[in-house]
Amino acid sequence: MGEYSDASAVGFNKTAVMTVIRQLTAGQRQTLLEESGVSSLEELESLLRQHTMRVENYEQPYMQYAEFRMSKFLLLYVPPILIIIGTFGNMFAFLVLRRRSMIKVSTYFYLACLAVADLFVLYVGLLRMWIGELTGMDLQNQAMWLCKLTVILGYIASDTAVWIIMAVTVERFIVVCYPFKANQMCNVLRAKKVILGLVLLMFAINLHFLWTVESVEEMIDGRNVVYCRAVEPYSALVNEAWPWVDACIYSFLPFVFIIMLNIMIINQVVKAHNSRERMQGVSERQKLDGRRQSTEGTKLTIMLLTVSFSFLITTLPMNVSLIVTTFWNQMLHDPHKVAKFTLVKSITELLMYVNHSMNFFLYCATGKKFRQQIMRLLCQRESRTTWLSMTDNSPKAKQGIQNNKDDGILCFSKSEVTCV
Repeated sequence: MGEYSDASAVGFNKTAVMTVIRQLTAGQRQTLLEESGVSSLEELESLLRQHTMRVENYEQPYMQYAEFRMSKFLLLYVPPILIIIGTFGNMFAFLVLRRRSMIKVSTYFYLACLAVADLFVLYVGLLRMWIGELTGMDLQNQAMWLCKLTVILGYIASDTAVWIIMAVTVERFIVVCYPFKANQMCNVLRAKKVILGLVLLMFAINLHFLWTVESVEEMIDGRNVVYCRAVEPYSALVNEAWPWVDACIYSFLPFVFIIMLNIMIINQVVKAHNSRERMQGVSERQKLDGRRQSTEGTKLTIMLLTVSFSFLITTLPMNVSLIVTTFWNQMLHDPHKVAKFTLVKSITELLMYVNHSMNFFLYCATGKKFRQQIMRLLCQRESRTTWLSMTDNSPKAKQGIQNNKDDGILCFSKSEVTCV
């Protein structure tokens, strides 16, 4: 979902504030005291001390509930794990998917772009959230440009990542259900145009955040609060209408279309499998070649279906949470219900970020070609060293070495090189 947060309290150093105040001229201090409604610096310092205590004790009413404490625990310890796993996975996936033997296939180009988008989501959204939980300071609220930049980048990255999954699912639908049009419609050049179009579209949709949100400091319940919020006359758009627009773009529409397309893809794969089993009057060699080609396509289809279904599973709880809380606002008046709501929201939000962290492991689990490319990438250096150590006249070298043109290196056959 989007990375916009309506408000976040920010602490300050009371001693530093008083030091700055004492450096003012007598006239400036008097003006400050009059505007603050106090008669002396001692009274102002007392108010600042009380304010600091209120900020520090803001969460105390909820800490008595186990649900709230569990939420704080999850938000403190789960994000760094997801960030480390997601950073490694997405960067390694990008390196593998950019290899020459992979990047020629438009599907792998989409997945390489998805890895980049997922990294942006993790660093703009999850990392910022974790730093805020760790320090009590939301980076989004530290400057006007940070407010606007984090909001718009967060929305663009998350929306683009989801719609790349949509594009991959549509492409797989074309390949499976309309194979004769696949060569024309599914190629790297078209994939590049689709990615560019998606980025520009998401930028245009979320461009309004450049002028509809800003960083504002206000006095709320006796506390100075700095937060990134909607400005008038756009507060209704940003706070009430846009969460639903974003939910449709990020989840509702992709959810429906991905389910429909996946059902049709699975149905067509089953039909094609049954049709091959009933083939008559075809030579065994032709059957074997057909099965081999079908198996390769089926494995890629299974990998992509796994990616799309994992998206559905990890984002569905967030959708349900949004709908339930929208129609059950009375829960916010009961501290225990607030604690329960906070726990549910934290779990569903972290589950959403799991979706942006785990694709590499899904590729490894379901993609045979992806695993082969990882092995070649890891064994590339060892293979080169071993090959250079052998003489040109060695019978073993003549029989065991084959030229891998896709990767541009010389590798031993499986009988000669073992990588684990």
